Amino acid sequence: MKPFLSLCLLFVSGVCSGEVLEWDHLPPLPDREGFAGAYAGVVSEGDDQFLVVAGGANFPGKRPWEQGVKVYYDNVFVLPLKESGEWRESKAKLPLKIGYGMSVDLTSGHCLFMGGKNAKGAVANVWKVGIKEGELEIEEGTSLPIPLCEGTAGRVDAAIIVAGGATNTDDGKFQTPREAFQLKLSDDSLPDRSSGWESLGWPQEARGRMYPVGGVLGGKFYLFGGRDFSESEEEKDDRIFGLDFLVDCWEWDVASGKWKRLADLPEARSAAPSVAVPVGASSLLMLGGVTVDFLREQVAARPEINGQGMEHPGFPAGILAYNTVTDRWASAGSIPLDGIHVPVTTSVVVLKDRVIIPTGEIKPGVRSPQVLVAKVGESKLSFGVWNWIVVLVYLLGMVAIGYWFMKREAASSTDAYFRGGQKIPFWVAGLSIFATMLSAITFMAVPGTAYATNWNGYIGQWPILIIVPLVVMFYLPFYRRLNITTAYEYLEKRFNVATRVIGSVTFMLFHVGRVAIVLYLPALALSSVTNINIFAAISVIGVLCVIYTVMGGIEAVVWTDAIQAIVLMGGALLCFGLVVSQVDGGMGAIGSAMSEQEKGLAVSWRLGDFSIGKESTSGFVLFVAFMLANLPSYTSGQDVVQRYVTTSSEKEAARSLWMNIGMVLIGSAIFFGLGTALFVFYQSKPELMDPALPAKDSVLPFFIMQNLPTGVAGLIIAGVFAAAQSTISSSLNSVATAFVTDVYGRLWKPESDDQARLGVAKWVVIVLGLAGIGVSSYLAMIKTDEVFMLFNRFIGFALGPLGGLFALGVFSRRSDGRAGLCALIAGVVTVIGVYLMNEAGIIDLMPLLYGAVGFLTTLVVGIVLGVFLRATEEEVNGLTIWTQSKK
Repeated sequence: MKPFLSLCLLFVSGVCSGEVLEWDHLPPLPDREGFAGAYAGVVSEGDDQFLVVAGGANFPGKRPWEQGVKVYYDNVFVLPLKESGEWRESKAKLPLKIGYGMSVDLTSGHCLFMGGKNAKGAVANVWKVGIKEGELEIEEGTSLPIPLCEGTAGRVDAAIIVAGGATNTDDGKFQTPREAFQLKLSDDSLPDRSSGWESLGWPQEARGRMYPVGGVLGGKFYLFGGRDFSESEEEKDDRIFGLDFLVDCWEWDVASGKWKRLADLPEARSAAPSVAVPVGASSLLMLGGVTVDFLREQVAARPEINGQGMEHPGFPAGILAYNTVTDRWASAGSIPLDGIHVPVTTSVVVLKDRVIIPTGEIKPGVRSPQVLVAKVGESKLSFGVWNWIVVLVYLLGMVAIGYWFMKREAASSTDAYFRGGQKIPFWVAGLSIFATMLSAITFMAVPGTAYATNWNGYIGQWPILIIVPLVVMFYLPFYRRLNITTAYEYLEKRFNVATRVIGSVTFMLFHVGRVAIVLYLPALALSSVTNINIFAAISVIGVLCVIYTVMGGIEAVVWTDAIQAIVLMGGALLCFGLVVSQVDGGMGAIGSAMSEQEKGLAVSWRLGDFSIGKESTSGFVLFVAFMLANLPSYTSGQDVVQRYVTTSSEKEAARSLWMNIGMVLIGSAIFFGLGTALFVFYQSKPELMDPALPAKDSVLPFFIMQNLPTGVAGLIIAGVFAAAQSTISSSLNSVATAFVTDVYGRLWKPESDDQARLGVAKWVVIVLGLAGIGVSSYLAMIKTDEVFMLFNRFIGFALGPLGGLFALGVFSRRSDGRAGLCALIAGVVTVIGVYLMNEAGIIDLMPLLYGAVGFLTTLVVGIVLGVFLRATEEEVNGLTIWTQSKK
């Protein structure tokens, strides 16, 4: 089996194209020599940004080997970051002639230059640099606790971190303190003088170090390599010129306030341009640097110059990529040498779309005025013609199913179109429920989450053990015995028409937004790792889905859902088997990762641990939060409830739900296991991971395209398309059902006949589908979904209260329509208020608990109001668990 799978890897579906970084030049500094150790940052005024390079040192006369003298500078150069920008020397100068300090940009449009040294030694000064009316302004900031130079710095959210470096000794020399410091920022992102710098301590096993490389990614600060003064004269592999070159790397977690040892560098490096460049979702690039082996080679080759002078070939150009998820280093190519000198002892300025390396030392004692600029390249896999053929055949097969049911007159009436004539087999309904809840986003996000973190999300599947019995015992009887088409008909019978319409409209609004997002996000994930055009993916998924949903109604939807669920699970099992077969140790290695690297469940089951903050790991809280977040979908979501009324009897509907328990628990375990297997695979083969992978959700499609044979990859990607279609088709049909039944047929044209309502339903599917395609395409064009996601979030806040309203109706016989309506409003207002306070930092609440807040607020308020606003016995007869018929 393993040789066959290895052979399959020779016929992968695509090849990578493009470089991680694509290099170019900006105009060189207006200085003949250039500088080492210059400060660099970006300041802004309005929409205009300016690159600032200040200070540094060079040898303007003789070179060091000619007994030349190093000269420090206070000059400040400014470059407008526009295409036609040119350098100019600022009238403002640094207060000192100085270099080899640390730089960091602020979100306020300012930058900080910190520490540094000159001929007199290291300094603790901090200068804040800004620009006003085109002129630079330099003012004194909060000084460092100690004089410091040759260190590294970064900004993590609202804190500036400075680590490593050298400081003065009493005898006028330097030493490396084992220190890191943090300066918290005030609300306007300027240094808060009242707080000052605080010590972060230092890793107990780590040595002090000069010229390390820092990095910032995902709320954490990283510290790579560097060098320290030798502790003895003994020869060692990592020691030369009286310096120990270091390989150890460290992570400072701002949230936990702890240092963590990371994987060592493949080779000791120091003085690389700092900071490391963040690319993709989880990689940091270390650009060049000085290595011991390189220095030894130069000394051995030309002992007469001792590695000095113009004969020196320049510093190593290799780029190393560190993956923060797998904790592994890999080669990521090199800085191209054609016309480019690889610099050391200089800064890296990271912008949103560019990386700038100004000036620097290109050979010992030799500087360059060059300014390098790079952008993150796109490294995509070719999808290939055969994969497209497989996808199109699969998707056209889904359309053929819709046509088949149309020819069978499955969509000849509203009952057939909305409820399938109540003749859907229970196992098909069960598969359909599973596929409806499992969108393409979930198909990629669950393995992505397990790859990047752990199995904590699997706790979210356990409440199905409670939810299904609750639905079967207490909710399903009402939906079946009242012979309803939408869940919201129950609300009118139990409360009033207002609650029915509000509930139905809330559901529709949420799914209008959901269609666009479910189209956009998987298309984005696929287009980010393949050459699939995002607009083509959106159009193909959306148009074909609309066609078969319009033609075949709910019967086509549930049957295609069932097929898609089988394809998805088969694809996941195939991927899992392939990954395991390629990992040394197989399942044992995956089990070890779960136990030894905390890739399994990492929650606390300690009694009394009921913390609800954002960083909570309480298993009990997570279980309750997931249960109350998922319960509304099974009790008040028309897309799921509609499946309950498509089977021939209440017993068959119950069987479909009981079947769903096993599918959810087993299916989710497969997806989580696949994510862990991907982690172990790329940890053991770090060279196969693309550093520029844009998101954790992209890791599964990336693996599929990278490792599966042509055709097989196409089938599984077709499954991803199908997963999106299963969710979208459910939304389209259920929204059409809700609109026609709860709005058009109830309020707008109650006198309309069945054929008129059927026609309206089909037009709703078409209009909603095209609108979703249009909005998704617009999101792809502007390359953002923040506003739309915010819309979905706020509409989604109503789903928890809506679930609470259904629970109020089923479990309370006192509350009347007025109480239910007031409770629903109270639930929505409360959960939105809690969200706003949580975002503002007024409270600390796990976002997963928003659903619980809305659900419980609505239920409790409704019960309390029921004491005063009581329903009559006639109003609740047969509509609560206390008053329903036992037949």
